[in-house]
Amino acid sequence: MDIFRNASDDQIALMGCAVALLLSGGLMYVSYFVGQLRQPQESHEPIRLGARRPEQPASASTRKAA
Repeated sequence: MDIFRNASDDQIALMGCAVALLLSGGLMYVSYFVGQLRQPQESHEPIRLGARRPEQPASASTRKAA
């Protein structure tokens, strides 16, 4: 391949970095799906933005700071 034969040291280093980035990105992509398979499936309720929480009943004793 003429690309590697005529490339300078800096260009070869840049190609090696690009290959390393692609390989590590591919590994992260695969590991995400492997991690999803290993976790038990849970049902999650959708989070409603702006929804109010139920109010807590007032306690009989109110504490005040000194």
